[in-house]
Amino acid sequence: MESIHDGYRLRRVGPEAAGDFYDLIHEVYAQLPDKQLFSVGSIGPEWYEETLRDPGFGVIAESPEGELCGLLIVRIPGLNEKNLGRDIALPDDQLLRVAEMDTAAVLPAHRGHKLERRMLLFAEEELRASPYRLLMCTVSPYNLPSLKSVQNLGYAIMTTKEKYGGYLRNVLLKRLPEA
Repeated sequence: MESIHDGYRLRRVGPEAAGDFYDLIHEVYAQLPDKQLFSVGSIGPEWYEETLRDPGFGVIAESPEGELCGLLIVRIPGLNEKNLGRDIALPDDQLLRVAEMDTAAVLPAHRGHKLERRMLLFAEEELRASPYRLLMCTVSPYNLPSLKSVQNLGYAIMTTKEKYGGYLRNVLLKRLPEA
């Protein structure tokens, strides 16, 4: 699927985009004045390649000039120890229905075009025909634009706790209607 609005093009990508994801995430992180808002950890391009492999995927936003300017990683954690559903004590059968909106990043020059929101909605549309009905994400309580963006899409804060090496994060959940 593909979507074009205001000249920005959104499309689904897979593991072939791993290097671009790694580079863009680190570029966005380098430009952040407050590093606690966004955690990049010490993961390399291999993690992105594995995470973007089906059933996981990525959504990219390209500027009107055709440049990569935003991304969203949709991670399917299964019964993995790091499944966000474990943070809210979901039973195993529900953990298998979790899709995580793992990372969203937009270059500063392209903020204000609601790209994070649009990429999340695009991902939801991609997931509608899948068995994944529990959408989860984490957002720093200090990242008010991102927090407002996901809450306006129906995500609710389920808990707030330390994650990713001691950073405080809201763990949010949105339930998609059954297909």
